This record gives sequence, structure tokens and C-alpha cells, in this order.
Amino acid sequence: MLERKKLVRNVASLGIIQIVNYVFPLITVPYVSRIIGPDGYGIVNYAAAFIGYFTLLIAYGFDLTATRRISQNSEDKEYINTIVSEVFTSRIILYLISCILFIVSIYFFKPIQKDIFIAVILFIGCISTVISPQYIFQGLQELEIFAKLNFVKGIINTVLVFVLIKQSSDYFWIPLLSTVFLILINIFLFIYAAKKFNVKYRLVSFKKAFELIINERMIFFSTVVISLYTSTNTVVLGFFADNKEVGYYTTSQGFLNIVNLMLTIPLSTALYPFIGKGFSISREHGINLIKKILPIVFYLTFFASVALLIFAPFLIKLIYGHKFDNSIVVLKIISFIPLIVGMSNVFGIQLMLNLGLDKVFFRTTFIASVIGFILNIVMSKYWGYIGTAWNCVIIECFVVILMYFALKREKIEIFEANYFKPKQIILTLKNRKE
Repeated sequence: MLERKKLVRNVASLGIIQIVNYVFPLITVPYVSRIIGPDGYGIVNYAAAFIGYFTLLIAYGFDLTATRRISQNSEDKEYINTIVSEVFTSRIILYLISCILFIVSIYFFKPIQKDIFIAVILFIGCISTVISPQYIFQGLQELEIFAKLNFVKGIINTVLVFVLIKQSSDYFWIPLLSTVFLILINIFLFIYAAKKFNVKYRLVSFKKAFELIINERMIFFSTVVISLYTSTNTVVLGFFADNKEVGYYTTSQGFLNIVNLMLTIPLSTALYPFIGKGFSISREHGINLIKKILPIVFYLTFFASVALLIFAPFLIKLIYGHKFDNSIVVLKIISFIPLIVGMSNVFGIQLMLNLGLDKVFFRTTFIASVIGFILNIVMSKYWGYIGTAWNCVIIECFVVILMYFALKREKIEIFEANYFKPKQIILTLKNRKE
């Protein structure tokens, strides 16, 4: 019962974080969008998508692998200290590698040369990923502090946006403020985690750190291939479209992210260690938890997707203004992605990874990403940002189908019609059996 209360508290905390992350921007976006326009948004969002690859490399999937290890050994303080020390050292190494790759990319990657200054600002923000202790809080299921910090950040950031952004050329303040806040927050969280959980960092040899990097490569490769059919859509579109079209597409993606960040990510982040604990009891117990949780995730993401479809024109016009009317059709096309991603998250992250089916997870995402990348080039080239939007939907559906049949091959069945009944969902939430 205590674990379930922790889960509810953590989901609520993460939900508040994401609401704060988007409520405050909803105050500033109508003001900012009318000043910088689709071109400014296109430049910032394109650079953010590009720098996302370096963030991915530095993070290296440790928010999944380290969280899993900590959640399954939450009482072993020495073991947790070892995990933290190894992850921190590994991320320093990965950051140094990223610095070299970033310098090379500036010279050879033409689309990013549209505004190198924005790319540099965002790359500096990767330091926050090096010191991020999210996996510690997530593994120990203690996430309330994130809600408080994000609330404070939201207030300060909102005030600064109105003070600093006055003309179209001021768009650089958007990534600059984001970078500063990310670094400061993660420095605070790192110190706070050390004191609250008595975490002690110890020097780890480069050999040990490289061993960890090699051992955890499968999850990292999976996160890379996932990015090939998610964030790479924006990067590929940049080769065939101007900043304005990239702005139309990424603006719609922004609304999609609101739903994903308010529902999918809080659920995923809080559920992962909770379900990991369930699998540490037994395989059957863990799978049964998944069966009960799946309908809840389904209904939440389904109704969110319907709302996104219905209110797409109203939302775009209200928040961004008529300059972004072309974003409406894109938002309608991708409106059901929260539902699709919610299902793939349960199949892949919650079930496959917690069961240790890392290779199965990698194979399914790899196949989908290769097909998605090729299809994205064709659709972006011939149909622009509309083609990119349809490609996004097609590949997310393909991922869900591949994962479902991969689980069937492993003789894992997670659909149970009885758990989809409203009465049973209420009983599940109350932690009672019918």
C-alpha cells in the first residue's frame, strides 16, 4: 500500500511539473510568437532538435538503466553510491566526446550554420545532463522536489521573457534562459540528493566507466534508434524546408508535447520503478500490474488525443495567432500520437525493459527507426511538413504493432478485457480486488 501511495504521489508531482512547464509558457507564448514569428521558432526548435542528439549521447539511457538498478536495490546504500559514481564519471567522458563531435558538426552540418550562436547556447545546456540526478530520485521514488523547483523556475522565467524579449531578433533569449535554468536546477538537485539520500561520490577509474558504457550500450542504442523516428523528423525536414515550415511543424509538435509531458512522461517516469519493484517480487506479479495499469493509460491518452483533435484550430489561433494557421492541419494529423505513444511506452519501457528484454526492445525499435528514417526523407522531400506529420503517425503505429507481436513471441499476453471495465479500473485505483 505504501508503494502505491508513493506511485500516486509521484505521478501527481510529475503531472504538476509538466503543467507548470506548460502553463507558464502558455502565458508567454501568445506574446513571444507574435514577436518572433514562425521563422524564429523554426530556428530555435531546429537547433534544439539537433542538440538533442548530444543530450541523448550524454544521458546514455542511464535514466532507465540506473533507475532500474536503484529501484531493485533501494536499501543498499553502498550499491547506490557505486551507481552514482559510475554514472557521473561516464557522463563526463561522454560530454567530452560530445564536445569534439559538436565542433566537427558546426563545420560540416550546413543546416545548423543558420544560427550557430543558438546551437552553442543549447549545447552548453548539455552540462545539465551530466550532473542530472533524476535517476536517483526516480529509482527511490522521491519526485516531489521537482514540482517545487519547476514552479519557482516557471515564475522567474515568465517574468524574464516579458522583460527581455521586445523584438524579433530577441529569440535567442528563449534557449539562453532554458540553458541557465537547467544547469542551476540540476546543480541544486545534485547537492540536494547527496544530502537527502546520503549519496557519496567516489572516484571511478576510466576503465570502470567505459565498462559501464559498454555494458549499458543496448539501452543507449535503443534510445538512439527511437530518436531516428521522433526528433530526426525535424532535422530531416530542415534539409527540404525553410525555417517557416519547420516552425509550423514544431509548433504543432509543441502542443503534442504538452499532452505527452502532462500524461505520458509523468506516468512513465513514476511507473517504471514501481513496476520494477513488482517484477523484483515475481514475473507474474509484474505482468499482472501491467495488465491493470494498461487500461488506465489507454483511457487517459485516448481522451487527451480526442481533445487535441477537436480543439486544434482553437488552440493554435488562441496561443500562436493567425501567422501559424498552417500548423492546424499538422496538429490534427498527429493528434492521436499520445494514445499510440502511451501504448508503446507500456509495451516497451514498462514491460520489456523491466523484464530485461533489452535486445527485443532494441530490435523492434531499430526496425521501426530504419523504415521511419527512409520514409521520412521521401515524405519530407515531396510533401514538406505535412508529409513529416504523416510519417510520424505511421511509424509510431508501426512501433506499437511490432512491440505487440514481439511480446506475443515471448508468450506474454498483457490484454485482459475485464480490466478495461470502468468498475474494475476504480477498484484498481482503490487497490482492491473484485
